[in-house]
Amino acid sequence: MKVLFETTDWEWPNHVYFVNDAKDKCYAYSKRGTGVVEEFKVPYRFGTSKRKFKEVTNTWGYVEPELVKPTGKSWIVAGSKGNSYTVTEEAGELSCTCTGFKYYGKCKHVESIKV
Repeated sequence: MKVLFETTDWEWPNHVYFVNDAKDKCYAYSKRGTGVVEEFKVPYRFGTSKRKFKEVTNTWGYVEPELVKPTGKSWIVAGSKGNSYTVTEEAGELSCTCTGFKYYGKCKHVESIKV
């Protein structure tokens, strides 16, 4: 899990986000200045496009909930350029750690598991 402080320059305050290692699912956030962590009932797809973040230390003591940890199967899949990606099955749905899945919600690594 990563803890990201948003540094995007815009008119409203930035917050701290608790996301998975691939930075595509957010579990909770803390409003700037409150120190209170608000957890989402279900992790949501997190987008970093056109936003800036700085990884910070988890001083809030937030721990990823057991419900969002993979309980199904996982596979290591070789990418076309020699990288390895993890495809995980959670609640009957497949996800991948590759950038393509992060941005498009689908990829050839997941498709190779379905076959």
